[in-house]
Amino acid sequence: QRPQILEDIALDLYLLRVLAPVQARLSNLVNKIETLDKDLVLATNLVDEWGRGFVAEADYLQEARNTLSFNEAMQRRGLDAVTSPQVVSEHSTSKVLITEWVDGTRLDLDASPDVPRLCAVAINAYLTMLLDTGVLHCDPHPGNLLRTRDGRLCILDWGMALEVPSDLQYSLIEFIAHVNGEDYEAMPDDFVNLGFTPPEQLERVRRSNLTEGLSFVLRQLSQGGGGKKMSERVVDEWRERYGDTLSEEELRAKAREEMQAKMSAQLASEGVDVSAVTNVMEEMQRRNREMFRVPPYILYVARAFSTLEGIGLSAKEDYSLVQEAFPYLSQRLLTDDSPRAKAALRSMLYGRGGNPGS
Repeated sequence: QRPQILEDIALDLYLLRVLAPVQARLSNLVNKIETLDKDLVLATNLVDEWGRGFVAEADYLQEARNTLSFNEAMQRRGLDAVTSPQVVSEHSTSKVLITEWVDGTRLDLDASPDVPRLCAVAINAYLTMLLDTGVLHCDPHPGNLLRTRDGRLCILDWGMALEVPSDLQYSLIEFIAHVNGEDYEAMPDDFVNLGFTPPEQLERVRRSNLTEGLSFVLRQLSQGGGGKKMSERVVDEWRERYGDTLSEEELRAKAREEMQAKMSAQLASEGVDVSAVTNVMEEMQRRNREMFRVPPYILYVARAFSTLEGIGLSAKEDYSLVQEAFPYLSQRLLTDDSPRAKAALRSMLYGRGGNPGS
């Protein structure tokens, strides 16, 4: 470990905590958004969460424990296709970590025909961490995912890990099940359980048309192909809706008009005099900020799975993270007898309402 690393981290975090509220104010100013106190609190909380991870990475004994516990957890579950480096505990300290050498190739650079299979192994491993073992590896950049010579996936660098409590695990399971079952009406409750929506804003979220927009986005994501393919499908849907003779810019204008009309209708339904609102979109943006917040843990989850999606897309152009998650989720729900898991399974199988024919 580099000398005085904790002092350097502490100084960096102090500067980031000073600058984060300034950056939030400037960003809101550029976007013509009023800065609220909670914006400044959120900016500082995000820095604190990153700081927690950076400080944890400096404890090599904790990294050794994370590495060993992952290996043991995967072995207990019979997941032999994934592993982590073997720690040489007798020679490791809080400042020196020694592991056995791993002979392998970066997963995103390997040309072996089994790379797509290992991408599926990676998704299965990360879902197991997130929804079962409760300790998520938070640094899955391509250099930390190796294909070993014997065709297994080896995950390196366990310094940054996120503990996922059981209640959050079930909330995530419910959300993923509702996505797979297209049970979008259940999602406002998911937002509260996951920490995205304050409980007092639940009814406002239910009355809003956000679920319709979310269903559109999730439907596109489930078809795979990443951002490029998703953009192409969105334009295709616009052509079906507004006419195939319009240019792409004209289609965007039509989509904005429709969005503005829906936003105006939503404001009117809440008793707002729309004629007195100078900018409907800015008003809706302000209201949405009241209904939603960003829980710090989502930074790690989003980073982990967006990296995995990128590796998957490099091996298969139509790769879909949502579809890849389905086999694991099915097995997880079929083997869990808790009431929340059973309800999530019914939702995934039968959609809205969780009952046959609903």
